[in-house]
Amino acid sequence: MRRRLAAVLASCVVLLGACGGSGGGGSGGGESSSGGGESARAAAESPPAQTTNASCYRQSDLDPSTWERLDWEEQSCFAEDSCNGGLGRSYIGCLKWATGPDEPALPWSAEVTAADTPAGRPLPTDEGLPLEHGLFATHTICGENSECQVVRWRANARVPIYAEPNPTSRRVGRLDPDEIVVLVERARFVAARRGVAVEAYNGMNVGDIVYAVADVCKWHTVWRRGDLIEGIDGGVAWEPRQRLYNPSNGMWVRFERANGQSGWARESVLWGHLAQVDPPPPPPPPPVTEAGEEYDECE
Repeated sequence: MRRRLAAVLASCVVLLGACGGSGGGGSGGGESSSGGGESARAAAESPPAQTTNASCYRQSDLDPSTWERLDWEEQSCFAEDSCNGGLGRSYIGCLKWATGPDEPALPWSAEVTAADTPAGRPLPTDEGLPLEHGLFATHTICGENSECQVVRWRANARVPIYAEPNPTSRRVGRLDPDEIVVLVERARFVAARRGVAVEAYNGMNVGDIVYAVADVCKWHTVWRRGDLIEGIDGGVAWEPRQRLYNPSNGMWVRFERANGQSGWARESVLWGHLAQVDPPPPPPPPPVTEAGEEYDECE
């Protein structure tokens, strides 16, 4: 009797194992195998749960360890980021695509990186392009006859200032709320895009190595052997944009405090955490081309 019971139990175990293998898409055929295969394909085609729930986050101007959520699609997040392998097309700093503000950055999906594969090479150092912190830089000293005429600003938060235009550099201090500081300098750091002139155009010769250092609408300003040429909208074979891991990319400002301390912050702090002490008069309205039609600088 015991042998017969053991044989029955063994048979049940074998049958259950066979059913499980068939339902899981194993060698067994029939509807169970087909249904299991469809489930596996659906699971493979659906994005991972962590990517589905991800959002775009920006590093805070007040605390580099804090990340603020932006209501952006992944494509925009990738295009604007300069610290986690994005294209660094804007000047707002470090972004990441993550499942939460305190979570690590996720790899960018193939959908957003496909158009820029392979990534462009880092800027070469043997072609004369002047680089600071690995980027092309322009500096403006602030003052009465400068592009930044307003020099006195009042802080409304504890804004950190750094020894270098880089949030990972040494923090030299924090501005106090209601403290008035002097805006000494503005600087712009950009990952210039390398290209080769394929036709003589606007001062370029065929074969010239050029670098796009600024864009306005469809026109580029290019650097060529120490000269800046504006209004380039063709005649150049551009290399792919490099992907950036450079927190210095973007617009920066340097403040000087009453105690003589000087330090850098992202320019975005001017509009979010400081106010002009001596604001200039409002600019004139843009010109009107035709009745009821406003001027468009990109036309």
